[in-house]
Amino acid sequence: MDTARIAVVGAGVIGLSTAVCISKLVPGCSITIISDKFTPDTTSDVAAGMLIPHIYPDTPIHTLKRWFKDTFDHLYAIACSAEAADAGVHLVSGWQIFQSIPAEEVPFWADVVLGFRKMTEAELKKFPQHVFGQAFTTLKCETSAYLSWLEKRATAVM
Repeated sequence: MDTARIAVVGAGVIGLSTAVCISKLVPGCSITIISDKFTPDTTSDVAAGMLIPHIYPDTPIHTLKRWFKDTFDHLYAIACSAEAADAGVHLVSGWQIFQSIPAEEVPFWADVVLGFRKMTEAELKKFPQHVFGQAFTTLKCETSAYLSWLEKRATAVM
């Protein structure tokens, strides 16, 4: 049987993540990453992010939650590994504060992040312009480090 040859377009977080996932799902395949820019010159290189999902009106909540949980679990495993520092993936705790009470005080993803709770009145007093807040632990991804980490994995299987 011939070796599967697969092309992935893009060398940002999505492109490199896709290449790594494909290498695991199709062992022995040949992967080519096609991109006009590679790290450190991608859009992903200048981004960093806290993992908090957004609602997309045409996507069912159960699908959004599954995507978020899959992503959280994947990044959490990296954050708990010896490779966390090299990958730039870490746990981070904080508050999300609101100037008005949100429609959903407990969002669909509350049971995915760690330690989700509504902020106390004492905590909210530190933010006088805000009337509601949530406290939780999620993941932070420093994408410049994460891209280098992904690139090493992607090129190791090519």
